[in-house]
Amino acid sequence: MKPRTRDWPAGGEKPAGGPHWIAERKFRRGDAPEVRRFAQAFGWRASLRGGQLPDFVLAVNEAAASVTARRPGTARVRLWSAGTRVYCEVHGDAIIKRDIGGGRHGEVEALRRYVLRRVCDYFRVASGPDDTRVLLTMAVRRAARDPSGRAGMRRPR
Repeated sequence: MKPRTRDWPAGGEKPAGGPHWIAERKFRRGDAPEVRRFAQAFGWRASLRGGQLPDFVLAVNEAAASVTARRPGTARVRLWSAGTRVYCEVHGDAIIKRDIGGGRHGEVEALRRYVLRRVCDYFRVASGPDDTRVLLTMAVRRAARDPSGRAGMRRPR
């Protein structure tokens, strides 16, 4: 499935506080490596550097796994940046059910939420009768310039 990206029109002003760049991709349960590469390319373009880039890729991967873990189907990941933040929304047609009797999520889903809580500034999982949405956000920390003038990281391939 081919990713779609969209910049604001040439010559047009970016809306204040609005998204600066949007990338969107549909995926299925077995497409995790492609989703990670997609998130890495977006994170690089959004100026995530150092430890932030792998954290963002991990968060997007866990969000994608949350919405495709229960049953096969198609899901969509949408990434965008606005101001000094990057956002991710993953929407799928699976629902996250709580364990019967205990009212708690399964161990795997609990571990996913723990990871999201550790690496994201904010995340929310909303599971309704027909679908699941995961929204997460991270602040972009600007790296200080290397006094040697060399780049700290190479662009991912």
